[in-house]
Amino acid sequence: MIRLLVQRWSEAGLLQRCGLLFALCSYALLWPGVTEPIMTLSAQVSMFGLKAQLFHETRSIWQTVLKLHELGYTPVAILIVSFSVIIPLLKLTLIISTWLLPSALRWRLVGILGKWSMADVFVVAILVAFFTAKATAELSAELLPGFYWFTAFCLCSVISGQMLTLHADQSQRAGTPELN
Repeated sequence: MIRLLVQRWSEAGLLQRCGLLFALCSYALLWPGVTEPIMTLSAQVSMFGLKAQLFHETRSIWQTVLKLHELGYTPVAILIVSFSVIIPLLKLTLIISTWLLPSALRWRLVGILGKWSMADVFVVAILVAFFTAKATAELSAELLPGFYWFTAFCLCSVISGQMLTLHADQSQRAGTPELN
C-alpha cells in the first residue's frame, strides 16, 4: 500500500497532489469542526425592569445531534450526521481509493458524492440562525471555534473536489489511459 502511494505521488501532477493534500487537510479539520462548540445561544426576558435568563446553551454539532436524539428527533439527528459526517468520510475514502487506483467511474462517484455532502449548506444554516438571533433583542448568539473549524473543513473540501475533478476532466479529455 505504501509503495503504491509513493508511486502514485511521484506520478501525480501538481494539481492532483494539491487536491489530495487539501482533501487530507479538510478531514483533519472535520473532527474539531464536529466536536468543538459551534455556537452559544442565550435568551433573556425583561419585565418590570428585571431581566431573567431563559436559557444559555453552548453546543457542538455532535452535542446537538445527541440532544435531538434525546428529544425524540432521531430522523433529524440522523440526517445531520449523514450529511455532515458520514458522507464526507465516504467521500474521503473514495478520493483516496480513486487517487491510488484511478478510474473514470470512481471520479464520477466522487463528484456525485460531493454534491450530497451538504456540509456547506449546514454552515449557511448556522449563519442564518446566528444572524436571526443577533437581530432579536431577547436572543443573543456567539459563534465559537467549532464553527470556524467546520467552515475551514467545508472550504478545503470544496477546493479539493474542484482540483481533483479538474484533473480528472483534463485527463479524460486528453485520453489518459489511467482513467479508463
